[in-house]
Amino acid sequence: MKASEFSSTAELLNRHETGERTFVGINLMGADLSEENLNRINLSNGNLKGANLTRAKLIGAQLRDADLRGANLKYAQLIDTTLSQADLSEAILNEADLSGAILAGATLSDADLRHAILIGSSLIGARVKGAKLTKANLTGATLSRAILKGADLRKATLNRAILTEADLKGAILTGASLIRAYLHRVDLRGANLENADLSEADLKGADLSGADLSGANLSGANLTQVNLTDADLSGADLEGANLSLASMNGLVLKKANLRGVNLSKASLHKANLCKANLTGANLLEANLRDANLSQANLLRAGLLLSYLTGANLSGANLSGANLIGADLSGADLSDADLKGAIMPNGITHD
Repeated sequence: MKASEFSSTAELLNRHETGERTFVGINLMGADLSEENLNRINLSNGNLKGANLTRAKLIGAQLRDADLRGANLKYAQLIDTTLSQADLSEAILNEADLSGAILAGATLSDADLRHAILIGSSLIGARVKGAKLTKANLTGATLSRAILKGADLRKATLNRAILTEADLKGAILTGASLIRAYLHRVDLRGANLENADLSEADLKGADLSGADLSGANLSGANLTQVNLTDADLSGADLEGANLSLASMNGLVLKKANLRGVNLSKASLHKANLCKANLTGANLLEANLRDANLSQANLLRAGLLLSYLTGANLSGANLSGANLIGADLSGADLSDADLKGAIMPNGITHD
């Protein structure tokens, strides 16, 4: 009997119980398989649209190219399950365990993955647009080139996850943990990363233009060649981060912690760094034209050959700063503390 010729769900379960595992192309549309043990079963190319798989055990199962649109997989065990190219659009997967699952090329658009466990899972090239991933655990997951546009990842855990060239435009990542995550060339334009933890994350070449990173932890992060144009990093912690060659025109960094940050050759044209802490920061050849550095702390900062034309440095602390070769034409230095600063002409200020 062919898989497509099953007369009942009970028959499938009986045959599975006797040791049969391959049911490729089976039609289980709307079937009730809740709490069933289907470990190691092969349902590739099967139709499980709208099926009830609540609390089902599908450990090590094969579900390649399966149609699981709108299926209910709440609390299901999908550990090491293969779901590559499967369609899980609008599926319910909240609190499901997908640890080590293969979801490469799968479609999870508008799926509910709240509190789901995806530790070490592979979502390479997966389409996860608009999915709910609130508090999901994606530790060590691979999401290279995945489409997560508009996805809800609030308070999700993505520590050490690989998101190379992933599309996260407009995604919500407030309070998410991305410690040591690999985010090369990721698209986070307009994303909300308020209070997210990106400490020691590698964001080289990422596009964060217009993103909200207020209160985010970016300490020790690699932000070389990153686009932060018009982003908001108010109150963010960037201590020890590398921002060399970054584009930060119009960036808001009010009260941000940039202690010891590498901003060499960075573009900060018209950036707002009011009251920012730039103690010991490296701003070699940085473009700070028309930037707002009022009351900023630039104690012992390296500003060699930097461009500060038209910058607002009123009330700034520049004591011990190195300004050799810097262009200060038109800059406002009223009430600035220049004690011990090395001026553009090489003379130390009294």
